[in-house]
Amino acid sequence: MNWPAPASDDDRTAPDRRLRLAVALLIGVIAGAYSCWSLSRARVPSDFEFWWRAAGVLLDGGDPYLRVENTSGWPLPDRLFYPMPALLVTIPVGRMPLPLAAGVMLGLASGVLAWAISRDGLGRLWLFATPSFVMALKVGQWSPMITVAALVPALGWLAAVKPTLGLGALFYRLDWRAFAGAALLAVASIAILPAWPREWLANLHHVASHPPPIATPLGVVLILAAWRWRTPEGRLLLAMACVPQLLFFADQLPLYLVARTRTEMAALALCGAIAWLAWFVQLRSGDLYVMRAAPYVMIGVYLPALIVVLLGGRQRQ
Repeated sequence: MNWPAPASDDDRTAPDRRLRLAVALLIGVIAGAYSCWSLSRARVPSDFEFWWRAAGVLLDGGDPYLRVENTSGWPLPDRLFYPMPALLVTIPVGRMPLPLAAGVMLGLASGVLAWAISRDGLGRLWLFATPSFVMALKVGQWSPMITVAALVPALGWLAAVKPTLGLGALFYRLDWRAFAGAALLAVASIAILPAWPREWLANLHHVASHPPPIATPLGVVLILAAWRWRTPEGRLLLAMACVPQLLFFADQLPLYLVARTRTEMAALALCGAIAWLAWFVQLRSGDLYVMRAAPYVMIGVYLPALIVVLLGGRQRQ
């Protein structure tokens, strides 16, 4: 793997492998337990429930893309908006109880992510203190897996589970193995259910708009990331800014990879936490709380990431 060289004096010494493994196991267990607990108490369907139910339909020989919302065979408020690769990855836990299945998948992804991101030092583990990571566990989202795909080319096929975010994340490495793995998983999914791309695109007509961040009023400045295009961090930020996503903290987890040092990661985590708290305290009963999060995500996650890329890019080229 072509790991970028460490860039700062607080992350130059790689930690002992046994320590990394212990930390990764601990983070994986805690993340899995929290996700299991959170989904067991959820009052509304989580994002993970869509993949889990769809995987169950596949295992029973059905086509989940043809299921209609709020019916006995699909007791969820929306149709299936996730691509077939996401369901294939979920099949191994498709027969487990929902909270346990979420705990296993997100716990495993979190542990692998901790192992990968700690390769050059433990300072970047501040990523696990970000609201983006916690929200991903709480709502059951793919972003921990997408972040793994960005870091580890051999696991780049995970990018296919959410191709918009996945494409943006793969620009971090630009490794042909990652793109080839994602393409192979997509081809395999078509071989299993040839009609799914057409049915999936038909379902997407029912999705609320998810504009690319760069197309939002606060996002135009993200074009400045092109100044650092030759760095992994600059490519990641610009690519992420150009793909559709939900500005609700969880999807933005891969952005924290622009931080290469303990100080940068801690600063980004703090900015994200302040933005999340500001969003949370102003919520009122009846608010469209997901839609209200967008400006806070832009100010507290995207813009700090841009500052880190612009100020630190020269030393990383």
